[in-house]
Amino acid sequence: MVKSIRNYSAVLVISLSLALLAPACAAEVTHGYTVEGISPDEIRGEPLEMRQVELWELPPTVIILVLLIPFSSILGFPLELFLFLRLLAFLGYRFVVQDSLFRNAARNRIYTCIRENPGIYFNELVRMTGINRGTIRYHLTLLLLMQRITTLESSGNTWFFADSGIYSDMEKNVLLHLRNAMDCQIFRLLLEKPDITRESLAELLGLSVSTVSWRMKRLCDEELINTWRAGRNVQYGIVPDARPYLEKHLAAVPAVPQAGVLQPVTESV
Repeated sequence: MVKSIRNYSAVLVISLSLALLAPACAAEVTHGYTVEGISPDEIRGEPLEMRQVELWELPPTVIILVLLIPFSSILGFPLELFLFLRLLAFLGYRFVVQDSLFRNAARNRIYTCIRENPGIYFNELVRMTGINRGTIRYHLTLLLLMQRITTLESSGNTWFFADSGIYSDMEKNVLLHLRNAMDCQIFRLLLEKPDITRESLAELLGLSVSTVSWRMKRLCDEELINTWRAGRNVQYGIVPDARPYLEKHLAAVPAVPQAGVLQPVTESV
């Protein structure tokens, strides 16, 4: 019964979301008035103060978006972020310039946490900052819109990095795996002992051969290592494109990585 309800909710979310895919910036006529996009160069004067309004005062499309957001978690963070961005597009988000972007204590804390922990995922960001999930989603949206952070999709999860455009996809992938203690040990051994065999790697790590095979296959699928046979032995080596990033970042990672804990922030949006 629960599964049926979830399936129905998922279909409802998808159907209503598709109806909202028309570009928000395109000119359109609604009930006798015309709405057109405006470029930042055309904006004059100081932004007006925001006024709180009741839900029933909003246009029907916005009401639908507001009602959809709580159910969007069924299909994961990407759709939830999309709906939130669409809601901002319809309502018009507050003007935030680079000079004032980090004056908000919670936003600055979130950005600092992402910068100091590249490849952090959403739940870990909630735990390390102590900020509630809704507030974090709001500030992540602003940071993404201002291109101060970027994301990487992997294994159905969203991982966050500071400063959009700084990291290549390969470097993001390396940083993502350096957050795993066992992967760090594997990379260190591969750097120290090129062409190491599977049996030697298993012995040095204290793992079974089958466990090593599973972990190395995962890293091979991520295009971080190469694997080949030399006679009866299976050997491993680091992909050339990944080596510079491993040498750059691995030295800064403790032998046994420990996640930092930040003091919680109790600040409303």
